[in-house]
Amino acid sequence: MNPHKANLASASLAAHHVFNQIGLSQNGISTVVMTTLDGQEIAIYDPGQKFNAIRLSAMTSSLIAIARSVGKEVDFDGCDRLMLETPTGKIIFRPIGNKYPYLLCVVVNRDAILGHTIWTVDKIISNFIQQITLDR
Repeated sequence: MNPHKANLASASLAAHHVFNQIGLSQNGISTVVMTTLDGQEIAIYDPGQKFNAIRLSAMTSSLIAIARSVGKEVDFDGCDRLMLETPTGKIIFRPIGNKYPYLLCVVVNRDAILGHTIWTVDKIISNFIQQITLDR
């Protein structure tokens, strides 16, 4: 088996495990997409089936790349988190980390408490890293 495909399969299993483990809807989260750096969907949590995971994955990849480029222009290193805020909710984009070439996109409703949402996003990532490490 191709090692890249094996890594994606392992990442997908780990992501789905974490999505099921954390009470996402209780935290005002309607959708979570994990993607590769180049925008390939790895896993999605979208019980309302509101979004196209392929397009959301591609946009997540593009937006993180743009944010990193803007950061370089002002001598910032990387992008820890990018947030789009609207009257109807927020979208948080977050790289997983240097060792894991994945990105996370989290869509939350307008009633979600920002601090708690950011904590939940960070918890998704730490649980994902823990799970993928166990799977190896």
